[in-house]
Amino acid sequence: MKKLDYLILIPTDPTYVPSDKQAEAGADALEALLPRTDEVSYDMFDDVRFIDGGEAFEAITCPLCGKDAKAWWEGAMDQAAETEFEALGVVATCCGGTTNLNALIYQPAAAFARFTLVATNSRVETLAPEALAPVEAALGCAVRVVRQKV
Repeated sequence: MKKLDYLILIPTDPTYVPSDKQAEAGADALEALLPRTDEVSYDMFDDVRFIDGGEAFEAITCPLCGKDAKAWWEGAMDQAAETEFEALGVVATCCGGTTNLNALIYQPAAAFARFTLVATNSRVETLAPEALAPVEAALGCAVRVVRQKV
């Protein structure tokens, strides 16, 4: 069975959802950027969701102190799930600083979103941040990339 590779673009603001017109334009821009991709699609969700790479995390790091956040991350995720991920703020027990679950550094990449723009089997390993500019302009927001291989 062939493995599927999903290149997922999500807004850096977890609550941002583009208009239908913007989503269509973003899909068109992504398709132009990745002409060999099998399919480009998008989803809009009623609530914020955790979008991950579908694999176990190699690391979850605090953006404030750079220390491993795995020890307290699961409990923070359970608390955030109680609010359907509307409240992502946390106090990092590693350093006592205030941050949010979306700001943590996940390896492989992960983040929270109500909107996803997906290229299936894009046939590219990496995208330069500047290459995403047309997609960001179409969507009206900055994006981050999450790779999912299943």
